[in-house]
Amino acid sequence: MKKLFPLLYFLFFVPFVAFTQVQWASKVLGVSSECPLGNQGQYMAKQVIGKPSKLPQAESGGTAWRTKSEDGGEEWIKVGFDNPLNVRQIAIAQNYKPGCVTKIILSDNQGNEQVISTFNPALLTKPLLLINLPIATKFKVSSLQLFLNTKKVKGWNEIDAIGISENNLPIKASINLVAGVPAKLKAENLGINVNSGTNEVAPVISPDGKTLYFTRFDHPKNTRSKEDYDVWFSEFINEKWQEAKNIGKPINNWGVNSITYISPDDRTALLMNFYMPDGTLRKGVSMSRKDNTGWTFPKDVIIKNYDSFGTESVAGFYIGPSGNTMILSFQDKNSMGNDDLYVTFRQPDDTWSEPKNLGNSINSADNERTPFLATDNKTLYFTSDGHSGYGGMDIFLSRRLDDTWLNWSEPENLGPAFNSIEDEAHFTIPASGNYAYFCSANNAIGLFDIFKIELPEPLRPIPTAIIKGIVLDQSTKKPIEAEVVIEDLDKKLPAQNINFDPSVGEFKLVVNLEKQYGLTAKKQGYQSASTVIDLSNEKKYQEITKEILLAPIEVGQKVTLNALLFKQSLAELLPTSIPELERLKETMIQNPNLEILLEGHTDNQGDFDENLKLSKARVEEVKKYLTTNGIGQNRIQTKGLGSTQPVSSNYQELTRKNNRRVELTILKK
Repeated sequence: MKKLFPLLYFLFFVPFVAFTQVQWASKVLGVSSECPLGNQGQYMAKQVIGKPSKLPQAESGGTAWRTKSEDGGEEWIKVGFDNPLNVRQIAIAQNYKPGCVTKIILSDNQGNEQVISTFNPALLTKPLLLINLPIATKFKVSSLQLFLNTKKVKGWNEIDAIGISENNLPIKASINLVAGVPAKLKAENLGINVNSGTNEVAPVISPDGKTLYFTRFDHPKNTRSKEDYDVWFSEFINEKWQEAKNIGKPINNWGVNSITYISPDDRTALLMNFYMPDGTLRKGVSMSRKDNTGWTFPKDVIIKNYDSFGTESVAGFYIGPSGNTMILSFQDKNSMGNDDLYVTFRQPDDTWSEPKNLGNSINSADNERTPFLATDNKTLYFTSDGHSGYGGMDIFLSRRLDDTWLNWSEPENLGPAFNSIEDEAHFTIPASGNYAYFCSANNAIGLFDIFKIELPEPLRPIPTAIIKGIVLDQSTKKPIEAEVVIEDLDKKLPAQNINFDPSVGEFKLVVNLEKQYGLTAKKQGYQSASTVIDLSNEKKYQEITKEILLAPIEVGQKVTLNALLFKQSLAELLPTSIPELERLKETMIQNPNLEILLEGHTDNQGDFDENLKLSKARVEEVKKYLTTNGIGQNRIQTKGLGSTQPVSSNYQELTRKNNRRVELTILKK
């Protein structure tokens, strides 16, 4: 990609300083002509509204106004300002072929005007033209008309923004950087086990940080040795990325193959394109799942009206941690120019809703691509050449402001450790947020390489946790296939369900901190088992490993109902116990001959007799819930045992809490 003024813009704009008390045009009041090229408003007069989109790098782009003809001669544009002021300084952001300005007319709403015409049109080295007036205008300027002579500088001339200021403090071009990022950050090439002399792009890290998927182009060990895109992967073992391996069929074929998302359990991959039975590809999105034989043949992901979007670009798709929200990049009639970012939601039938544009706080008239939604479900990283940066495609960060998914914070550039005058893209981080991975042409072994960089706190998403583990038969202690459910006990988030397959590996789920969760395993013929995971006071990333025991529904089997919780020293069930009670009710409905014994236990704190009464009252409360929901009283026996049967030491709270429990024993099946 050619860069305009590759050395000069650094000379004039380093260090970058924020725009100082400048008001940028808020509306277009008139224009002599507009460029007919581009898509959805690119190069139109409205692109001058707001602050500059291309400075300080001053590249050509659809986020600026062009005239109808390349070298047509006299042209003009008139803009208005929301807050009229006495002008002392004017800024004209000429992001491409600057130097055509011939005259400026300042005016107010009462017909007062001031003409500035002391320009000598010629190709300039500084794309930000500053005009300082000896004294401020005597009237409050509400509009500005800018005149150009496009014949004076050959080629297309572009105006990015027009601003006014009431003081003469220098207006300087800025990049909206994330605050507080250390200057010493440096990206590290992942080396020859991952990168080669060809192209390595589109990295996607698994949430646990142990597997890196990426796409290789034109590699001799691809499905085809020339002009081919294959998916490869590398595993992080013994603190080192191992030699990459081709993922093979059916994900790779004679076409553009790329993984854009990997699920928290590392078993579901989102892929570019539809995979046809004849081995060809078609525009779309597919999903493949890993089982004990490998990856399954990719299945079409159906997004409402996606076929009508008309884009052929490979721009990116990424699913949030719950599996119910997808951010994607493409161009359609609702785009603001080229590729924009959109959101779509999973429907009950596993199709996806018609995508909605994320809006102009994120999207520009140029390209927004390669979205990555962090595990906090709020922090979005993406690439763009439509926001001020260092050149080409830069990586930006924005945070979701509400649950509509349409309101986002102003994008912030990740800074020079990540972005260069070359293209950077495909930002990806594990759930820990400790390191980021991205691809860049800057200092690459091949044309594009994958780099790693330590992620400072200001660039990290809100911390989350990974809950992982296995499900065992309580009798045999052998792993068994089961459905695993994680429920937000505050009922603010939908439940997540996954299938645990011991032949593939652990189950893994990503959850938010500062909440309580119920973790449940279910299987036909077994009593479901639950445990409460209390993260309500946790603020730092962590990984939690759980071993869930499922008891077969057999006479004599005993199971602890870990998710039944009561108010302290009372027989009143907490609302967080409802999911466990409902599962027990469903088990008894599905097994109409089932009869159970509920035994209540306490620790040894307090009076022995009072503890005995409390343990009896608590199991009676459980029985009451079941019988009022259709379970016959004759099917449930209760017993209060107080502190007589501890399972852990009573000397400290950490172990003493295990003694406060309700146990279920199967009497008849």
